[in-house]
Amino acid sequence: MRKVHLILSGLSATIILLSLNRLTPWTSGYLAPFEFLRWLDFNAMIPIPLISVLLYYLLKKNVEQNSVEKKSLASHLPFHKTPEGKLLVFNILFITGVYLFGAGSGDHEVTNYLNTRFCNAGEIKSVLCNIISYNDDEFSHIMYYLGFIALNISLMGIEYLFPRKDKITNRDLKFILINSLFIALGIFANLAFEPAGLDLIFFGSVTVLGLYLLNNQRNNFRAFPVLFYLTASYTIGIVATLLYKLATIA
Repeated sequence: MRKVHLILSGLSATIILLSLNRLTPWTSGYLAPFEFLRWLDFNAMIPIPLISVLLYYLLKKNVEQNSVEKKSLASHLPFHKTPEGKLLVFNILFITGVYLFGAGSGDHEVTNYLNTRFCNAGEIKSVLCNIISYNDDEFSHIMYYLGFIALNISLMGIEYLFPRKDKITNRDLKFILINSLFIALGIFANLAFEPAGLDLIFFGSVTVLGLYLLNNQRNNFRAFPVLFYLTASYTIGIVATLLYKLATIA
């Protein structure tokens, strides 16, 4: 589990980097030529998402390499019902998630910069600003969240199909739970302070899926550390968001 803990710590570090990037003045300068982006937007569009995707890929490979070996089912079964066929489906979903995650990040950071600088965050109404604002606040969010969710569902599915060979300890579970708090914080930060419609539905669906899969394996959940990590992250993030919104409404 040492490599898993390192990868999860890396994912936690990306959340910290993203927060520092967003909330500090250190990245407010402009890039040449033409001041085409702020460092804030560049960091959130390329290095931080790229690091996140690479860590997700390393986590995926670790799950596959440390799983219980499974024999292929009878050759007369349809390919999509064999372990190999199911793995292919989840790999395709993973690649789809990478693409949507990248496309959403790119669309959002560029249009967020333009929207903030030239359209007064959507307050200026014109044909151009309406297009920029829609990409910033709506379309890019949908693409980003769909990609993020596809990455997580593919990891859940792969580990559920290929459970871990060596069961994890209580110490492992505690360390996983600590790291899950950072992802939960990222989910909370993205959902709690903005109107949450489709976003909350997307994340809530993954939460329900994770809880369902863990419940199916409640007597053997120690063979599913990544599933536990993702489910804990989503559950804490969604519950915290709902409690915050109920408290602010009241």
